Amino acid sequence: MAIDREPRLMGYADRWSTALGQRLTVHASGPAGDADVTLVDLVRERDLTAPVPAPIEPRPLRLGSRLEAVAVPTPPRGGLALWIRPKRLGPRQVVARLGASGWRLLLTLDEAGRPEAAVVTPSGSMGCRLRSAVPPGEWTLLAVAWETTPLMTVLHLTDFRAPGVSSGRGRLPVPSPTGDLVVGAGDEHPYAGRIALPMVTTSLLATSEHTLLRDLTTGPDLVKHLGSDLLALWDPSGDPGAPVVPDVSGNGHHAGAVNRPLAGLIGPGGVARTALQVSPEDLDDARWPATCELTVPEDCGSTVLGVRLRAAGQSCVVPVIAGPGGARGSRVAVVLPTFTYLAYANHRQSSEAEYFGDYTRVTDRGITLSPVDVYLNEHRELGLSLYDQRREGGHVTHSSRLRPVLNLDPGYRWWMTGAPRHFAADLLLLRWLRSEGFDFDVLADEDVHEGGAALLAGYRVVLTGSHPEYVTAPGRAAFSAYVSGGGRLMYLGGNGFYWVTGVDPRHPHAIEVRRGHVGDWWDDEPGEDVLTSTGEPGGLWRHRGLAPQELLGVGFAAQGWGPAPGYTRLPDSYRDEASWVFEGVGTNPVGTCGLALGGAAGDEIDRAAPELGTPPGTLLLATSAGAHSHHYRPPTEEAGPGAETVRADMTLRRLGNGGAVFAAGSINWVTSLACCDGDIRRITRNVLSRFLLSRSS
Repeated sequence: MAIDREPRLMGYADRWSTALGQRLTVHASGPAGDADVTLVDLVRERDLTAPVPAPIEPRPLRLGSRLEAVAVPTPPRGGLALWIRPKRLGPRQVVARLGASGWRLLLTLDEAGRPEAAVVTPSGSMGCRLRSAVPPGEWTLLAVAWETTPLMTVLHLTDFRAPGVSSGRGRLPVPSPTGDLVVGAGDEHPYAGRIALPMVTTSLLATSEHTLLRDLTTGPDLVKHLGSDLLALWDPSGDPGAPVVPDVSGNGHHAGAVNRPLAGLIGPGGVARTALQVSPEDLDDARWPATCELTVPEDCGSTVLGVRLRAAGQSCVVPVIAGPGGARGSRVAVVLPTFTYLAYANHRQSSEAEYFGDYTRVTDRGITLSPVDVYLNEHRELGLSLYDQRREGGHVTHSSRLRPVLNLDPGYRWWMTGAPRHFAADLLLLRWLRSEGFDFDVLADEDVHEGGAALLAGYRVVLTGSHPEYVTAPGRAAFSAYVSGGGRLMYLGGNGFYWVTGVDPRHPHAIEVRRGHVGDWWDDEPGEDVLTSTGEPGGLWRHRGLAPQELLGVGFAAQGWGPAPGYTRLPDSYRDEASWVFEGVGTNPVGTCGLALGGAAGDEIDRAAPELGTPPGTLLLATSAGAHSHHYRPPTEEAGPGAETVRADMTLRRLGNGGAVFAAGSINWVTSLACCDGDIRRITRNVLSRFLLSRSS
């Protein structure tokens, strides 16, 4: 990463959710010197500690997923081979490098995609190149072999797809007994594409007697064929997604999977899970050293904290959720959708511009970029969101919190609406609850994923944030068990419980999402939509037979960013069992003002659908049907039924055991709640107050 002339002040914490009394580590980068560090309560909007100085300096980010193995044997006579399937051709790409500083073997593709091999030493270099380019999108087995003596080095290179050997000779030093292997290498010229079954041998793999190798596409077959000639063979198929890719030769030269290459992919010969995909833009962990450590005060109560850093005229805030820990202090819990925050972490306007093309299809607003948005467009080294396209093509599957996330800021305003979204919007919800005198604990998706139903069971009411789109199987099960057990859920958002999400306990700082086959740029290749985190199918919960309607009463119906209407009351809202929701509300429609798009029923919106699982007896209180402009469009899976699906529905479901679910059905509900002293506030207050009463209420 190239450091700016004016290094930007930014940072991240070692966790997004912590408990009272715990230590918190902050990692920061910025102009060289001291930064003032203050712990603030973002809900109560007050400082909790006095500023303390902490030294900072500009920190680089080393991008790129790759395999790294240390102390790999580099005999005087040996070979390196692997299968590759490039995503693109063009600039020179270093596929692999082996050796130490005194003798290094490079396997590369030149600008035309022709394989090259070279030995580089302090005293000189030599190399060879094949005449034919490798085809992008197809598997090719490349092998390079070397023979070295004090008098001569001979290098052989072959492409087994079109057998033919290129050779080179030179007088160079012999290799060191061991060296490091990096596959997906090259800080300046990184390779982008798939790799499979890299191996190091004492055999001259590039010579004609090894043509059988192109038919051997599994680790066991290669081990059997090469026998004692095999020094190392890396095969991820036994445990895709693991942070260490095993050396299945039995020699113990295991490789680290740095920056989490995409795993669980089909390799050459159609063999499942043998392939990895490496990308120059992957970033799993910034690995910055610690800047400072802070202790979360025991007496601050459950809230959202911010670590505020100030230096050289700049300021940034790193948010951290302070949960209740073992001492639950409230009957109300607000679960912030931190997995959704991760999915949109560093979400770039430039990617959305590529996706939507002409914005007038989805909005009538002019698009204005904030300095943060401009910076994100220009600095992809901060890591991609799940909504960004890679430069070499292809979607993003993992998103990590161990890096600076610039749009996770209390003051961030989304460029599409000019209003708070995600964390900034949910913070407004918490501030409103506090202003109304409601006491609550704050939880994160991570907490529910780990704590399950037992974590939620002690709360009388649980509220969601504005966009709980990404949910894991344990998280979804916890909410379902909570409602079935008599809990009362207020779903105050839109497009919730939509994508199947995985968290690998070996990578607890990141989420994994496989989109499945939804007819979009996110599509996975056939057979590759299984989460390596959990082994379960990815895609939509709806396609797993668990549509959001089954739990929430409503599910994703449309998205758009034209003017947002309100909701018109329906006959169910006047029934005795529901009229209390609108007590004190004299307007109809409701929700006709708001910070985002001017109304409560906008952005991404949900509808009730008995055919998708909306439970019998669910009351349809209000709807925005017929009030949306052409800017609102159904998603792919909703396109079939027609335009009548474009609506936000407000629903109420009462269970016989005292449980209940209220659904707002719109991302914009919270931003209307925050700005308009009127009907949306009154409805939310009525529902929460009633839900807090005894189970029989």
